[in-house]
Amino acid sequence: MNVRFIVLIFATLGLSGCLGMGSRVPAPVMVHGTHSGAGSTGAHNVKRGDTLYSISKRYRLPMRDIAVVNRLSPPFKLYEGQRLRLPPPQEYKVQQGDTLYRVSHMFGVNSSEIARMNNLHEPYTLKVGQVLRLPSVTRVTMKVAKSPKKTLNITPTSKPQRSASPSVVNKDGVPIPQEKPRITKVSKVTTKAPKRASSKFLRPVSGRVVSGYGAKKSGLHNDGINIAAARGTPVSAAENGVVVYTGNALKGSGNLILVRHESQWMTAYAHLDSINVRKGQVVKRGAMIGRVGSTGSVSSPQLHFEVRRGTSAMNPSKYMK
Repeated sequence: MNVRFIVLIFATLGLSGCLGMGSRVPAPVMVHGTHSGAGSTGAHNVKRGDTLYSISKRYRLPMRDIAVVNRLSPPFKLYEGQRLRLPPPQEYKVQQGDTLYRVSHMFGVNSSEIARMNNLHEPYTLKVGQVLRLPSVTRVTMKVAKSPKKTLNITPTSKPQRSASPSVVNKDGVPIPQEKPRITKVSKVTTKAPKRASSKFLRPVSGRVVSGYGAKKSGLHNDGINIAAARGTPVSAAENGVVVYTGNALKGSGNLILVRHESQWMTAYAHLDSINVRKGQVVKRGAMIGRVGSTGSVSSPQLHFEVRRGTSAMNPSKYMK
């Protein structure tokens, strides 16, 4: 299973959405698709006179998607030589040598989702000239990849005033003293990852690996490992970190937790039966963060576990103790 986490990486790791912002070196542009300019992937090198609108028209990509991927804010000012990352198109025309995994990896989207959207079945053979519908990565970004606010304080606009004529009295008509309203402050939401306890990640759950990392004969690719375990088995945090996402917005992943660690490392825990942590919570290595389940695209209880460095998926077996 290739879980689509690329849409969350920019926000959760604090990466710049515009690659090489300080560089004036022209960015490479790869063009694929059903029409000239459409279906492009890679980057666009801003030229004099370019606007976000003109770029969106040239590549036939939504302005909002380009803005989200590059973390641009109104009034969307661009400068000459700036490199803009281009989001995946809505369609892609299959080229010579393409495989389902190659297409999913090229655009950073879920290969299982491509197969589902295009009604593809094993062995997922593609034909040159075939037009594939692609899932939108920024559709999820808009919903779940917003950075948490640093502080949330509930503060009254003015001091609470005592009522001149108390509304609560006893049976003799004598006013009953009332407690002053309490002002509650919400604790600060932590975004900085704590120091790691070890150079190796802890195995989050014991069990048999039912799907290893890498390409599969079916044409799909697993960006992590799947560990079979009984439903309800506690899942442990693989390392000290801060929870940056909890939810089930990513199709196929079911209940999902993303934990960010030092130096742009991240671990992912999918198909959970229940989630026991919240976004912004600091977790310690070995702490229970959820329980094994079969939510999402799997039929039996198991944990899908990923280890990522930046936006790259690593083989968890090489980084676990």
